Amino acid sequence: MSDSAAAVQANFIVHLDSDTESPASANKSLTNHRFAKAIAAVSSALLLAAALSARLAAANGGNAGIRARSLKPTTRTLAFFGNELKTNEELGIELSEGLNVRVIANTGEKVQYADGGESALKYHEASDAAGIVPLDPNNPLQDGYVYVTNSEMSDEEGGVYGIYFDRHGNVEEYKVLLPGTTDNCGGGLTPWHTWVSCEEYEDGQCWQVDPNPNGPNHDNPQVTVLGGEGGRYESVAVDDRNSQRPIFFTTEDHERGAMRRFVANGRGWDALHSDGETTFLRILDDGTYEWTADEEAARDSAEKYYRNSEGVNYHDGKLYFMAKKDQKLLVLDLENSTYEAETTGMKFYGEGSFGDQPDQGLFGPTEKWLYFTEDGGSTPGVYARRGHDGTYFTMFQSIEDVYDDDETIGIALSPDNTKFYAGFQEKGVIFEFTRQDGQPFE
Repeated sequence: MSDSAAAVQANFIVHLDSDTESPASANKSLTNHRFAKAIAAVSSALLLAAALSARLAAANGGNAGIRARSLKPTTRTLAFFGNELKTNEELGIELSEGLNVRVIANTGEKVQYADGGESALKYHEASDAAGIVPLDPNNPLQDGYVYVTNSEMSDEEGGVYGIYFDRHGNVEEYKVLLPGTTDNCGGGLTPWHTWVSCEEYEDGQCWQVDPNPNGPNHDNPQVTVLGGEGGRYESVAVDDRNSQRPIFFTTEDHERGAMRRFVANGRGWDALHSDGETTFLRILDDGTYEWTADEEAARDSAEKYYRNSEGVNYHDGKLYFMAKKDQKLLVLDLENSTYEAETTGMKFYGEGSFGDQPDQGLFGPTEKWLYFTEDGGSTPGVYARRGHDGTYFTMFQSIEDVYDDDETIGIALSPDNTKFYAGFQEKGVIFEFTRQDGQPFE
C-alpha cells in the first residue's frame, strides 16, 4: 500500500472511531449494513489514494513517497476512554482502559500524608459531594488545593472536611471545616472560591465554607440565604455572567422540591448573607418554563416534571440538572426560557451500563463532557455524557455486587485537570484517577 493510501485509510479510521454516532446500546460492533458501508468507504478512499499517488509520482519524477508523507494524519486522541473496561479486583471496580487509580482515603482510617505522617482525625463517614478549591486562586497551578468533601451523617454528626494537597497532588493535611450539621449531601463552588454545603433534611440549610486557611472567613462558616425557611437541599450552581449580580440555582431532593433561583445583590462572601431576589422554577406544558414567586405552583410543576432534583451545573447559558426519580437530565435554556429532557444513559457506547438514578454532575474543563455519579444498582459508577450528541460512556463502575446499592460520590478535578477524584459512600473510599498518557481530563 502506498504512503498516501495509508494516510487516507488512517484518517478514515480515526474519523470513524471518534466522530461516528455511537450506538444506543452497549453493542460495540457496527451493524452489518454500517460495516458494509464502512468497507465501501475505505475501498473508495484507497482507490482515490492510489490515483493520487500515481499522479504525484508522474509529476515528481518518482518521488511520490516524499510528497505522500506530508499527508500523514495528525494524531487525534479521543477525549474520553471507555471502549473497554479492565478489572481491578483489589479495589472492586472496573475502569476504562487508559486510566490509573489509587486510594486517597478510607472511612474510619487516618489519612496518610506524603511525608510519611498521618492525620489526627480518621476519615469521615458518609462522604458525599465534593469540590476543589485552589489555595492561590490567582495562580491556581502554583500552589496547593483542597478537596472539600461533605459528610451526610444525620443528627448533627455531619459536616464538611478538607483534604489538603500540594501543587503536585501530594496529600499534606486533613481536617474538619464545618462540624455539627446534618445530612450534608450536595453543594457547589462559588465564583469567589468558597464551598456551599447543603443539608438534605426537612429543615436543612445551605452553609458557606471557606477552606482557605488564609481566607478571612476560614474559621467562620455561616448559613446562607439560599435555603430560605429550610428544606431537603441538594446542590448549587452559579450563572456568573453578570459578576455583580450572580445567580444561584439550588435543587431540592423531594418529590415536590422546587428549584430555587436567587439573584444576589453583590459579589463575594457577603452576597450569600444579604438580601436578593428569590423565585422558583415552574415548567409549563408547552416546552417552556418561567421563574415565579408562587412557590406552590412551582412545587406542583416539580412533582410533574422534575421530582427529586439532584446535581445542577451551569454551562454556556444553559442549566443542566438531574431529576433522580424519573432518571432524567433536564436542560434549561436561560436565554429563551425553553427546556429539553432526556432519559440518562439511553444512548450508551462501549462497555458498562448506566441504569440507575443520576446524582451529582461535573463539567470537564473543555466542557465537552458532563460527568455523572450514580445512586443505586449492582454496578454504580461514574459516567460521562458527550455534549454534542448525548452519548454516554463509562469511566469506572463497581464489579457486580461489590458495591451493591451504594452510590458514587465526590467527583472533582484538580486545578490542572490531571487528577479526577471520586468514590463510594457506604464503603467509604475515595479514589484518584489519572490518565496513563499524562494528559488532562477533558
